[in-house]
Amino acid sequence: MAAARSGDPVTWRRGGYWPWLLGAGMLGIVGVNVVMLFVAASDANGAVVEADYYRKAVAWDAALARRAASETLGWRDQVRLRHAGRGAEVVLHLAAATGTPIGGATVEATLIHNLDAAHPRTLPLREVAPGRYAGAALLPHDGRWEVRVIATRAADRFEVTRHADLPAVRAR
Repeated sequence: MAAARSGDPVTWRRGGYWPWLLGAGMLGIVGVNVVMLFVAASDANGAVVEADYYRKAVAWDAALARRAASETLGWRDQVRLRHAGRGAEVVLHLAAATGTPIGGATVEATLIHNLDAAHPRTLPLREVAPGRYAGAALLPHDGRWEVRVIATRAADRFEVTRHADLPAVRAR
């Protein structure tokens, strides 16, 4: 009986095709990864990270110290978002540990939505009642917002990050 040649169909039946299957599988994986890379790179928010993230990471210890100082103050906060006219209103209630409203503070809020993280919105909040601060903003998305608040009064500085929901407007 003659030896089988490499192109002989008998060789294929005896398992000579498995190296080709492995190669085809690897090419398939590479192809899927190329498609995934293209989709991720073409997404407008796919590459959004915190602005100047490196500097924020380097200053992490300072951020922890500011957070600890804010907790030491004992101030309590509550952040709400609600529709107001054609835009939205950010409302902050600020009180001392005893429940006494904290008035006379300078307050700034930065709002970030996951769908539009490349465009944070920063706005001042004005005091509308003792311990109650509010500001208007045009928020293009309903849903969950990250709200970063900085409140200063005299030498006290209070920083907090909260999450608030802007409910969807129901059609009438």
